[in-house]
Amino acid sequence: MSAKGKGYLAIAADKQRQRQEKIPKEWMIDLPRCIEAGILLQAPVNCGILDETECQITSDHDAISLLEKIKTGIWSAERVTIAFCKRAAIAHQLTNCLTEIFFDEAIDRARQLDRERIDSPDGKALRPLHGLPISLKDSFQVAGKDTSTGLACFVNEPAEENSALAALLLDLGAVLYCKTNLPQTIMTGDSDNNVFGRTLNPHNTALTAGGSTGGEGALIALRGSLLGVGTDIGGSIRVPSLCNGIYGVRGSVGLVPHNGVRDLAVPGTSGVFSAAGPMATSIRDCQMFMKVIMESETWRYDHTVVSVPWRQLEVPKKLRIGLVEDNGIYTPSPPVRRGLNQTAQLLRESGNVEIVPVTVPGVKDIYFDLLQYWAPLGTEHYSELFDRTGEPPVPSVNTIKLLSLGSTTLKGFFDLNVRRDEAAKQYLRLFRDNKIDAILMPVAPHTAVPWDKFSNASYTGLWNYLDYPAVVIPVGKVGEQDLADDISHAKYGPQDAELYKLYTGPELYKDAPIALQVVGYRQTDEALLNTASVLDSIINEKK
Repeated sequence: MSAKGKGYLAIAADKQRQRQEKIPKEWMIDLPRCIEAGILLQAPVNCGILDETECQITSDHDAISLLEKIKTGIWSAERVTIAFCKRAAIAHQLTNCLTEIFFDEAIDRARQLDRERIDSPDGKALRPLHGLPISLKDSFQVAGKDTSTGLACFVNEPAEENSALAALLLDLGAVLYCKTNLPQTIMTGDSDNNVFGRTLNPHNTALTAGGSTGGEGALIALRGSLLGVGTDIGGSIRVPSLCNGIYGVRGSVGLVPHNGVRDLAVPGTSGVFSAAGPMATSIRDCQMFMKVIMESETWRYDHTVVSVPWRQLEVPKKLRIGLVEDNGIYTPSPPVRRGLNQTAQLLRESGNVEIVPVTVPGVKDIYFDLLQYWAPLGTEHYSELFDRTGEPPVPSVNTIKLLSLGSTTLKGFFDLNVRRDEAAKQYLRLFRDNKIDAILMPVAPHTAVPWDKFSNASYTGLWNYLDYPAVVIPVGKVGEQDLADDISHAKYGPQDAELYKLYTGPELYKDAPIALQVVGYRQTDEALLNTASVLDSIINEKK
């Protein structure tokens, strides 16, 4: 048991009560009526909590256009912040997406920002993120708030200071107002834990919201936030971006300040690192976030950061995109194949993109090594955290078999590094020999799947292993045309067949988002985001 003298059940009950008390009673929705209506994505504007202006503020803009409204005085920071606090409260009641709620402090800060605006009536002297509400994954420290990361042993231990990114965002003029749910261990594809419970997918509550940044994904899908920040060590930004139909960026390690994030890696190990990045309702918001952060002398906030300025890297007149149909381990399900094929055809027909078929080598061995990087001590590190309060592993932790991994020796760890160095050389040759600007491929071999069935991150984890940046672009949803096919289509053996048969057809998977990831060269995030913007404009017909 913990030093607090409480087991995890008592700790969780008390924490959930504290969280519930942070939502004003007048913002409570008629949940049974909203659920009965069936379409959660429409519930925020139909539930009667938001007035007409608040619906407009939260529904009709992305972060860039909203910032323009604030800076030109159309709406005050206070008006905008209240609107997003209310919509976040609604989203939470629908999906259980929030962990820490600090609406009152956010509104007070917005009022302070409005006073600052008096000295800049035209908005030109305001800070770049002036008045913009930004949400954070629970693992980012915010002073005075818990960073429990879904573990009972860390509850009621408020952070003494802000994480590097939280401090930077505040200095850039942002308003922080909530933190969002994630899985126990921060390593699974389901944002479920013993402290806060499970986050639901607002597109289809029978399916996972993804992990580990699943609370953020659900919140943004319901537009309780337009721009949030997550972390990604194996797909933790990209998987929930896929599951919730939003944009997400796994940036190169170190570009976005990461110090002060609780990521549950074994202390002192230097292997595959977690990277922070934006999740948003538009690709241009992701690009804006990365540009603002990289132009902000990040070295002042984080001693581990790779502090390089944003470069204006041009996109070639005709992009050469490597198309990866599968990763040689798992066969994509019918809706994923359709999404990839239709996207590739759109790009070909645009006349601005050349599609080059590419095969990614050695992924099975790479993924095995990646798992060892995640848990060099085997079960010891995670089990010790559970034992402090007597909490059991949640089902998704057992699904990914995290607690069945064996430990490695120091020599074994050195061998991991040698193999990764060789793989890095091989993949650089792959990009250069094919003269490609980026790779286009699935985020996973499936869409969001039923609860606790997301068992593998090999499609995303490959790029964490190599530290290549990747951007998720939504390309559609599961429809009536996406019939299940015979399991014989699974090309890579029994494990592939087991995963492949999860897709049973459009009945269970109705409205599940389909998304793809675009992968670029390491530490060339600006070029990748420019490329992704061009592809998105073709795929989603945005001018």
